[in-house]
Amino acid sequence: MRRAVTALLSILVTLGLAGSPAAAAPGGENGRVTFGVRPTGKSGPDDRSTFAYAATPGGVFTDQVEISNAGTRPITLRVYANDAFTTPTGGFDVLAGGGTSDDAGAWVTLSKNSVKVPARGRTVVPFTLKVPQNATPGDHSAGVVASLASVQTDAEGNRVAVDQRVGARIYLRVSGTLEPGLTVEKLSARYHPNSNPFRSGRTTLTYRVRNTGNVRVGASQTVTVRTLWGGERTAKGITDVAEILPGDAVDVTAEVAGALPAIWLTGAVHADPLAQAGDQKLQLVAVTRERGFWAMPWTLLAAVLAIALLVGARFGFRRWRRRDRVAG
Repeated sequence: MRRAVTALLSILVTLGLAGSPAAAAPGGENGRVTFGVRPTGKSGPDDRSTFAYAATPGGVFTDQVEISNAGTRPITLRVYANDAFTTPTGGFDVLAGGGTSDDAGAWVTLSKNSVKVPARGRTVVPFTLKVPQNATPGDHSAGVVASLASVQTDAEGNRVAVDQRVGARIYLRVSGTLEPGLTVEKLSARYHPNSNPFRSGRTTLTYRVRNTGNVRVGASQTVTVRTLWGGERTAKGITDVAEILPGDAVDVTAEVAGALPAIWLTGAVHADPLAQAGDQKLQLVAVTRERGFWAMPWTLLAAVLAIALLVGARFGFRRWRRRDRVAG
């Protein structure tokens, strides 16, 4: 939560940390500004899309990042490294420049914190990554970011401070026991009855998929709603979560159509961990979370009650008339 709040408060426009070698930023007041960040070798660009390292505690890596400017004017960019986190929607992001890193982002030292990149040119920034002796086993993630601060005018004419960011991901695995883990939290369900009492309604389920292990994993999910007598409906259109960093979570909303208002229903989420590249031999354990909830046929009950009241009223009226005749 601290990471997400820091990013949201510090950045009005975020480009994110792409796995692609370069990305474009929206233009400022002086026209379109396009710049990119990607790994590069000592002799020039290589075919890496991310920085990926495997190390023991105490390991040291030296590397370099290339920052390019595709625009027609020189630009000055701030350069920094910070911890990465998974956004609630499943994206990969990095703490803003003012954020405080306590993991892999704090282990990176850049040779420069600001660069001036010529028009149609490139600048290479060397950096060092030093793994602490007390680094925990498993995956640690960060990003090297180039940031362009500017002031832009929105559609209503307001002056808005904008931080445009492009970056390259850093994935570091520290040797030791690898413990993949996944859980489903905060499962809730709400039934929405159909206005037609003789037709099925729909159920909205919300939940959170959290990575409780020390390695990156994805998640494939199956969401169902079943009745007391075993009838079952499955949500459609749930996409896999490609990657969740250790300790982070993704919020999911699923819609299940076709469930009858059978008084009491049970919603279930089954999550299968998805191994990242090279982790296919890890033992991954699926998890299932269930929650029961009321699904009352209120429209049908209201109709039955109305009919009962009408019948009762007519019966009572007839008895009253019969008594009135006897008394007369």
